Amino acid sequence: MSLRICSYNIEWFNHLFNKDNTLKDGNDEKKRIAAISKVLKQVDPDLLGIIEGPNTTVDGLQSTVVKLENFVQSENLPINKAMTGFISPGTQEIAILYNPGKLTIEHAPGGKADSKGNPPFNGQFFHDTDNDRIKEVYKHYRPPLEALVKVNNTNKEFKVLVAHTKSKGIFSSVDMLHWERENHRNRLKLFAECEWIRRRVEEWLKEESKVVVMGDFNDGPGMDFYEMKYGRSAVETVMGDIFNPAQILNSFSGKPKWTYHGWKPSTVRFEDRMTGTFVTVLLDYILTSQNLEVVEGSYKIWNPFDNEEAEPLKKDLMKASDHFPVSVDLDL
Repeated sequence: MSLRICSYNIEWFNHLFNKDNTLKDGNDEKKRIAAISKVLKQVDPDLLGIIEGPNTTVDGLQSTVVKLENFVQSENLPINKAMTGFISPGTQEIAILYNPGKLTIEHAPGGKADSKGNPPFNGQFFHDTDNDRIKEVYKHYRPPLEALVKVNNTNKEFKVLVAHTKSKGIFSSVDMLHWERENHRNRLKLFAECEWIRRRVEEWLKEESKVVVMGDFNDGPGMDFYEMKYGRSAVETVMGDIFNPAQILNSFSGKPKWTYHGWKPSTVRFEDRMTGTFVTVLLDYILTSQNLEVVEGSYKIWNPFDNEEAEPLKKDLMKASDHFPVSVDLDL
């Protein structure tokens, strides 16, 4: 059975909802809702990992799940069941939408509560990121969502981890000293978060589980100076160690190449606030364990500037988000 999974950062999805979880009905909001719907109908995933999902509030009055289910019901989408994991202390939740006719999914957090090296994602992680032999303490601002997925027709199972790791974007520094300091701090936090995710992947692989890791990792191989400085990228940390090749997660996008307009392939297109030009970059990934069958040639980045199949959706893709969806078909 072929099953399509998709990762999609839907930029500030919460802006399309009222405080009572209903969809806004302004003209601009209606146009963007229609664009997102058209994209999702064309991609047609059975499981959708959402980054920048709508908010859940502490008082419980606003709910990510209720908002998403209101959206899919209004647009008559088959992925009409929503779920979340550990809720963040702020905004932009991680969520999953799925087709309950095909899949049964439950939140399945891993880790050990008393562990400093592999705790649950709502805990604290102790890790020496700067090689000073002192372990720093890290927390996920948006805890990755862990789910156990069962295919209804075949009873086959796999585990999914959806992540939105630390952004390297800097929006407050006004001089190069603070810029460099914040860059360094953000990079180390990004490494820590991805090392923590990798620990969970290794836990699952030891159990011989089939594993999918997806989301926005805010990093990629060869992306910037700091990767050369530290000798690795964050996403490669999640993928695994070349000295243990059987445990490496498969990536299907290949190593991006630098072009006049930025990286190619790419999943994001944004305006550089320094130059005013548009830059492309590869930030969104779907990674799979080697024991998971993937339909050959099914991996797609729905970037209308690079992918002819996505080109007819260009207007809607640009309206929907600054990120483009990534999808792949699993044989389950």
